[in-house]
Amino acid sequence: IRVFNATDKNYNNNGNVVIQPLKCIVTNNDNGDYYLILTCGVEYNNYIQPNNIIVAPTPTGEQAFRISEIKKNKKRLEVKAWHVFYDSENYLIADSYAVNMNCNDALAHFNAATDTTSPFNTYSDINTVYNMRTVRKSLAECINDMLERWGGHLRRDNWDIEILQTAGTDHGVTIEYKKNLEELTASYNW
Repeated sequence: IRVFNATDKNYNNNGNVVIQPLKCIVTNNDNGDYYLILTCGVEYNNYIQPNNIIVAPTPTGEQAFRISEIKKNKKRLEVKAWHVFYDSENYLIADSYAVNMNCNDALAHFNAATDTTSPFNTYSDINTVYNMRTVRKSLAECINDMLERWGGHLRRDNWDIEILQTAGTDHGVTIEYKKNLEELTASYNW
């Protein structure tokens, strides 16, 4: 796991420091929250600063997370960092109207309509045509509205934002009881 400065966008090196965390959990909900919780020793205190970027391995490859919360005690730092996708909340769309566009064209249209130049790349494989108007919303809010209108699954890959028809790929793997399922735990909350 590597730490970069807040303005870095190239993560092909070791950044400011390579850290050995005590614990690191990445949560990625379909069309929902995407964040990292990291616990490390206080020796990384100079690098774990608000808005710095943590690059961590995930099932979809290495992803960048922006540090938002830091809790410190004598021995440990607990960090919450949101995926860099949430930087899209800082890009405002004053008033823009996508007319008779598929999801890919509308996504590109709204990404280009932000008040300052957006650092994101966009893509969608949904070909359904709709109209949509966005007034005084952030790019993140606009993307959530697009998910409601066009449907699909939000895929966030560092500075790439995609709305796809299906999430993941089918590799033909089946999990079956007494074959490759060793243990199952269920909890119920009534």
